[in-house]
Amino acid sequence: MIKYPDYDRSILSIASSVLKHFGVTDCPHKTLPEFDKLLAKDYKNVIVMLFDGLGTSTLNYHLEETDFLRQHYVTDISSVFPSTTVAATTSILSGYSPLECAWLGWDLYFHEIGENVAVFKNTLQRNGESAAKYNVAHKYIPYKSIMKRIEEVKGRKSAYCVAFFSKYRIKSVEDICKTIYKLSKKRKKKYIYAYWHQPDGAMHGHGVTSKEAHEQILHINKEVEKLCGKLKDSLVIITADHGQCDGVTKYLEDYPKLVELLKIPPSIEPRALSFFVKDGKTEEFKTEFKNAFGESFRLMSKDEVFKENILGFGEEHPKTKDFIGDFFAVALDETAIDYKRGDFEFVGVHAGLTEAEMTVPFIAIETEKRKK
Repeated sequence: MIKYPDYDRSILSIASSVLKHFGVTDCPHKTLPEFDKLLAKDYKNVIVMLFDGLGTSTLNYHLEETDFLRQHYVTDISSVFPSTTVAATTSILSGYSPLECAWLGWDLYFHEIGENVAVFKNTLQRNGESAAKYNVAHKYIPYKSIMKRIEEVKGRKSAYCVAFFSKYRIKSVEDICKTIYKLSKKRKKKYIYAYWHQPDGAMHGHGVTSKEAHEQILHINKEVEKLCGKLKDSLVIITADHGQCDGVTKYLEDYPKLVELLKIPPSIEPRALSFFVKDGKTEEFKTEFKNAFGESFRLMSKDEVFKENILGFGEEHPKTKDFIGDFFAVALDETAIDYKRGDFEFVGVHAGLTEAEMTVPFIAIETEKRKK
């Protein structure tokens, strides 16, 4: 089943509710009513824990209705598009849609250096070497985090990020939970955002229904339950950036006619591909692509991408149009397209428009309020 993003009820709405609750006024996006109702109870700690890849269908497959996370399930919400970690976590970290922040996917083409760059790693797509002596993405598509936006209103130590890329030494779910608990005891009202890369990693390597993914999700469920049993006066939200489905990878190197029509290798994601086509070859490319992948992908023109608001709403970042080539191909089934064969092929995939990828849970746990 195909599901387009619903930006009025999405992970971006979670960020908007948090920003509104902490008095940040320059946020144009709709909040999530279910979250707003809970925030109105004015808990000392507002905690959002994001588990990468833990979409609703995956959650329901691996956990029983009596398990802790499913017991506290509230509703389904939408990921942003592309339904991938770069776009989705940046939206929840910044409060901006992919259209606004321009962090669209793993590899983006920067004309400033003439290369596809893996923005999280600052490496070149073609060989994995460092893209530049500076961080390319931070230079050309910087953004202000939700934590900084809150601190500008509420002052220092009113917002924290707990993740392996933050200042905290996070190597496990246990580390995340211990750090959250420690921060929760600080006297000031605060927002705590936490990120963990599982079960996404296990599903990439072994599949959505694999034993490895199952063990990761059971562990997450157990540790979050233990944490919530210790927390006081806290509202804990559990969600995901996207879901996954088991994929089938095809390779452009097997379609030499298509490769010949491209200026550069495709960018963004294997299930949300930006194609820059040689001058005068757009109609030929369209025909060749539809013959090869027409049932598996919707091939959108650049104009259609922005007319249909698939990347969201708001003030468009000037780089966003740069990153979308002549065509944008979005996955409708399990197919992924890599440029050429490599050492590792993902089993579980995401960044497409299937319901499994686009639907994530909004889970809420309310702990005991403090005595006044």
